[in-house]
Amino acid sequence: MALTDPLGSNILIGGVGGSSTLGANADTIGDQFVPEVWGQAVLDSFNKNTVMAKLGTDLSAIAQAQGGDKINLPHVGTPIVKPVTQNAEVITLDVSGSDTATSTTLTIDQHHVAPIWIPDAVKAQATYDLFSLYASQMGYAIARAIDNYVAYSIVSNLESVLGSGDGITSTTAAVEVGTSFTEANLASLMGLIVGETGDTNGWTLVLSPVTYGALANLGGSSFDQGTANAPLGADFARTGAVGTLLGMPVVMSNNAYMDVASVSANAETGTTAWTGFDTGSSGGDTADDDHLMGFAIHKDALYFAMQKSTVQQSYQHTYMQDLVSADALYGCAVRNADSAGDRKIIALYDSLD
Repeated sequence: MALTDPLGSNILIGGVGGSSTLGANADTIGDQFVPEVWGQAVLDSFNKNTVMAKLGTDLSAIAQAQGGDKINLPHVGTPIVKPVTQNAEVITLDVSGSDTATSTTLTIDQHHVAPIWIPDAVKAQATYDLFSLYASQMGYAIARAIDNYVAYSIVSNLESVLGSGDGITSTTAAVEVGTSFTEANLASLMGLIVGETGDTNGWTLVLSPVTYGALANLGGSSFDQGTANAPLGADFARTGAVGTLLGMPVVMSNNAYMDVASVSANAETGTTAWTGFDTGSSGGDTADDDHLMGFAIHKDALYFAMQKSTVQQSYQHTYMQDLVSADALYGCAVRNADSAGDRKIIALYDSLD
């Protein structure tokens, strides 16, 4: 069925009880399965539930346009400034030890599918409540899998940058906040961010549930909660919602890698095992596996691309049901190091030393 505008059709009529007497001019798509309608609903649910994929730079359009499974990202870095001398060549640059000599490859190698059995997919499509239930659950499942993969890519990078036999020991790209969050923590975080990029433009603050709740600790004689001068705004005590902090958007994530010392693999949620920040004893020594309580991330630290996402349906006679599935082919790359100018992710952690 050719369909130019799936949202312009009426899916609430037709279905198993629909009339087929209207012929080719019928203004209904409720008498057959329409992937475009399901795809839009799944996408809406995905966009509502995903967190991590929105933190960086989205290269999905490039991935879909060029095909293939790799996107090469040149690392330009910050150009050096050279004095101009009369009658002397100045436009020369030795890139042998410069960031301009390196690149990052984003590989699209992740493929997840969320299948669901439906007694009658066409009838569900024609019933708003059922349709929303199925589509939203598939969108949530895909969003959770992608968020878990992106989060693992971030924590894996932080482990390689900050991890040691004693857990996190570096103070150049991490701030110890414990289970609280104070003005001193905020000042330390601000100092690291400004030292890297000059301001908080392009940064996002991602917090675990514990750390997000601990934002209520921000206060004191000059920042009384519930006042216009409060750091979280006058309505925080009433709504519990934080829009921005130090100019950075604030998001709370229930991700599996937050507030824990290690993570077990779970194929059903797309979760990869993570042994924590303590690299001693091949990750077996958990005494120093500091908890990741959140992080500040710059948009240049994360690149995400979704090359393909589809919704498919087939009738399975042996089960007397329709199998409807939503799948996504995607990948991401994290670019962050513990060196001046390249610290684009600042970890917030609770030390277990």
